[in-house]
Amino acid sequence: MTSKIKGIILVLISALAFSFMPIFIVFAYDDGAETSTVLLLRFVFSTIMFFTYLKLKKESIKIPKESIISFIILGLFVYTLQSRFYFSALHYVSPAMATMFLYTYPLIVGLLSYILDREKPTLKLITATIVSIIGLILILGSSLGKVNILGIVYASGASLVYSFYIVYSNRVIKKTPAIVSSAYIALFSSVGALVMGVTTGGFNFNMEIISWLTILGIALFSTVIAMATFFQGMEYIGPTKASIISLMEAVFTVILSFVLLREGLSILQLLGGFGVLFGAYLVAKSN
Repeated sequence: MTSKIKGIILVLISALAFSFMPIFIVFAYDDGAETSTVLLLRFVFSTIMFFTYLKLKKESIKIPKESIISFIILGLFVYTLQSRFYFSALHYVSPAMATMFLYTYPLIVGLLSYILDREKPTLKLITATIVSIIGLILILGSSLGKVNILGIVYASGASLVYSFYIVYSNRVIKKTPAIVSSAYIALFSSVGALVMGVTTGGFNFNMEIISWLTILGIALFSTVIAMATFFQGMEYIGPTKASIISLMEAVFTVILSFVLLREGLSILQLLGGFGVLFGAYLVAKSN
């Protein structure tokens, strides 16, 4: 198996794992959980999982001194803020709408990669991005419902911050193994979520058992597995290709919404799914 194929598979696994997150969040909110608590527990649980795994595998958790500041920036500020924006968006708009606006980020990533890393996008990558975005609009268009401006602002803010996160983290993981990078980002994100929660009203741990289970699901599937596989995949294929392939998360989200939330699929959504798949195919075939 070539490195490119390995990278594609890893990013697709990441997309599937991430696609569970809005579903889990909706279930948690429906059972009384609130944003700050969900965010804090997500990162605390995932930090424990990451470092437990590294301990069991007897992997070194030492990182270069010059990388500490980078992980603080990525975790304490960037990933915490991105997650807060996305989690907040789900109070005001559906998972479908939040996902559509979040997944405008590949365009921003491509632009940032060109500006910062001189990674000039090829015609095939540009075409793949356009096709994928059109596909997303078709997939989610019939699920948008009533437009809530605040929800759109939060989701768009998550997209912008996530774009910076991907480009910046691509530089950091070149010096540190992906799983170790994920562990430290989760650790510093826990600190960021704690500070943000304290300054915005505190926490409420008096939740139903279903909320605790869904938060554990967010930590295991949509954080530990999703982050680790995305970083590992990005090491093989780079941030721009990884970002476009991860658009498949939207397809997975629609399927999960149909199965778990009883949201129906229209002909336009099916056509949009084909568009996203075709965009991913173009990325996989690009050099």
